[in-house]
Amino acid sequence: MTTFRRFIVRSIIVLISAAFIASCTKDDEDYIPDYLVSSEEIVSLSVSQVSGMLSGSGALPTEIAFLIRYGVKGIRIVYETVDVSGEPILASGALLVPQNSNPMALISFQHGTITNESSAPSNFDSEANMLASIFSSTGYIIAMPDYIGYGESKDIAHPYEHRASLATATRDMIRAAYEYFKVKKLNQPSNKLFLTGYSEGGFATMATLKLLQEQHAKEFNVSAATLGAGAYNKTAFMEWVVNSIDELEYINSFVWVLDVYNSIYPALRRPYEFYFNQPWATAIESGGVFIEMESNPSLLFKNTFADGIRNGTDTQFLSAIADNNCYSWLPKMPMQLYHGTDDTYIPYFNSESAYNAMVELGATNVELIPIEGGTHATSIMDYAAGTYAFFLKYLN
Repeated sequence: MTTFRRFIVRSIIVLISAAFIASCTKDDEDYIPDYLVSSEEIVSLSVSQVSGMLSGSGALPTEIAFLIRYGVKGIRIVYETVDVSGEPILASGALLVPQNSNPMALISFQHGTITNESSAPSNFDSEANMLASIFSSTGYIIAMPDYIGYGESKDIAHPYEHRASLATATRDMIRAAYEYFKVKKLNQPSNKLFLTGYSEGGFATMATLKLLQEQHAKEFNVSAATLGAGAYNKTAFMEWVVNSIDELEYINSFVWVLDVYNSIYPALRRPYEFYFNQPWATAIESGGVFIEMESNPSLLFKNTFADGIRNGTDTQFLSAIADNNCYSWLPKMPMQLYHGTDDTYIPYFNSESAYNAMVELGATNVELIPIEGGTHATSIMDYAAGTYAFFLKYLN
């Protein structure tokens, strides 16, 4: 067949197809998602299996076992979002669906800091998945974004504690979760949407809530939100780090944040020796942010860098830090902030300054819940149990 004839045949096929599609009613057409790319069922948990998770999780009191009512299906979904530069990218996440056909509320649950791929929610092998499965079995659909840098996008470095990309990855995961039910022609989730997260997940949740309210208010109506131990006030946090004269147990995580911002913001992209004394500048450059390093900030950071933070002269770095603040805004949805008062990983002042800023702006539906004597690890149970009770108030 000649090239011209092939062209004619293809044109006829296209015209016939177009005419057929045009003759179909809207009800005959399959739903075409904008964000969801694929879905695959990975696990199926019985009620007894979920009950076993409760006894081994340590995150929720075993007395709530009677609330576990449904088996849970775990689905890995791949969806479209954008990277730190706003370019299209594929990401992934876990969707937990109770084995019940009734419309149920959707919880977007943002996980905390992880440093390995196996802990990504879509791999269904983490403590966060256990907690989410327990919540789901009580009657919630749970959407858990992996974030950029894990799962489908694991070949990209995770932009740790980067406000904008955490928010967009979470937003588009929620969109893809809703689309899953339309593609599968299942009963749609109810009109109740909740958001929650702890640690980096708390920060991701705060960033997402702000994004949804300010840019997508007509698309999303958040019923309530809880946030646990997030680093919402990045400016105060950085000042706290560089002014510390004692060893900091979690110095690697703090350096990780600095390294991410230094790579993302074009005004920075400075050599490591700008920030760190030797031999640490060379060691971090060659070995990464998780090497064993000096844990005393006064010895790790160069005085010239620290002084630029203290006296406000390093405007480019301070601007990058401030771009990731998400504590001073006026939320419209009911919100609870949980934080251990003895948290040395993400200090309590992050939640306290967020609460104070919101109240000063006129917030009347935000509650700060200090967990007296709680550390970053020991406060999780109070946060989880409080979240369940709080969401129950707004479920109907």
